[in-house]
Amino acid sequence: MVKVLGFLFLMFAIVSCNKDNPSPDFKYNFYPLNLKKVLIYNVDSTAVSSFAGTKTNFKFQIKDSVADIYTDATNRTAYRIERYKKQTNESVWKFQKIISRVLNTRNAEETIDNKTFVRLVFPPEIGTSWNGNSKNDFIEKEFSITEMYDTFLLKNLAFNNTLVTHFEEVNLIREDKETHTYAQGVGLIASDVRAVDVDISNQKVTNGFFYTMELIAYR
Repeated sequence: MVKVLGFLFLMFAIVSCNKDNPSPDFKYNFYPLNLKKVLIYNVDSTAVSSFAGTKTNFKFQIKDSVADIYTDATNRTAYRIERYKKQTNESVWKFQKIISRVLNTRNAEETIDNKTFVRLVFPPEIGTSWNGNSKNDFIEKEFSITEMYDTFLLKNLAFNNTLVTHFEEVNLIREDKETHTYAQGVGLIASDVRAVDVDISNQKVTNGFFYTMELIAYR
């Protein structure tokens, strides 16, 4: 009887402890990785070249499809994303590249063109910052979470629970800015990127590129 009472007391203590100290919600579903998941984006991109004297605009669509799950070289579960591209007036998607994404305990990584980037950290909170280039040999880029919304409208799509990551480094002759919006249960829904050189005399763009990317459909 004493052993039974002791066991019951131990179980009660464990339950009470779990109730008083519930497992933290790291909000991994801001970066969901589900097999067969598909996201389609509209992209509006502009490239400027003072050498060629051109300013060229490109409008197209990209489709990211989670095609497979595998174990990477460091024994982590990784997801293979197949990226396709097409012009907005075309009907056939053309394969573009393979992207790899990994969801770690405290961050989300994306490997694209053999370079790995830290896209998010967990749990995401306003003010949290990290070096997005800590996994590659590019210069440091300090991203931070600047906004979180209960609801967010993007054209004809509505999302519950979104967050915004932001990087900015600006001086008299250079502008580097990135803003990315993520939605719970969906992932990346919008990006606004600007990487340009500017003329110090009139602040006009001389070289570089800028683009926006917006989700238009997903499943």
